[in-house]
Amino acid sequence: MTWKIELRRQALLALKVGSIGAALVVIAALSAYYTVRNTVSGGSVRVPDLTEMTVADAEAILKQSGLTLEEAAQRNDERVESGRILAQDPLPGADIKERRKVKVVVSMGMRVSAIPDLRGGAARKAQITLQQQGLRLGEQVYVYDRRVAENLVVGQDPLPDAGPGTGRIALLISRGQPPRTWVMPDLTGRQDTIVIAFLNRAGLRQGPVRRDPARPEPQGTVVSQTPPAGYPVRSGDLVTLTVAGGGAAGG
Repeated sequence: MTWKIELRRQALLALKVGSIGAALVVIAALSAYYTVRNTVSGGSVRVPDLTEMTVADAEAILKQSGLTLEEAAQRNDERVESGRILAQDPLPGADIKERRKVKVVVSMGMRVSAIPDLRGGAARKAQITLQQQGLRLGEQVYVYDRRVAENLVVGQDPLPDAGPGTGRIALLISRGQPPRTWVMPDLTGRQDTIVIAFLNRAGLRQGPVRRDPARPEPQGTVVSQTPPAGYPVRSGDLVTLTVAGGGAAGG
């Protein structure tokens, strides 16, 4: 009987040792699992959207998430105010480890250039200069000017001494000498050859001559005109005559 009791005691001891060993294996496995999971996915955070934030605001947001900000570059951008974030890496929504850096590109605002002096130069050259310097062309107004040749810049707004320019540059452009202005004389009753010679000297253009065979005046006499007498005309305007007599129209 004694040997049976001893055998039972050893069996119970073996069972306890086995249970403790199994428990230790389970605990070790669970510990390894959680360690690996924490290494792979634990401590990761989602990157917030920092675009158009100030650098200070972005740093504060990242600090709350356990991340840091690195200003990687700056560039001009007319759409985003100077000092605000244009782009970031990683992109918003990405998952990264804590204490990692988020690199950002910060806007320098619209490119600021000194306003060039465009006065006295050709209008086309002024347009090219503005484009090359990153400035924008504003309204172009054409005026006659006796002192400035045609298609040269008479004035600009703003002026060159106005400081750095960020808006549009308006140009005042010369049309050259103003055309001569006449008060249309009464040409009726005169011979068409004399009237046509006068029109040529005055810089007026002669339109097709209309002939009216029903008129009683001598042939070739001007009987009506367009524009009428007293009407203001300028060099290059068209004058149409009607003369007495038949025959083919002249011009």
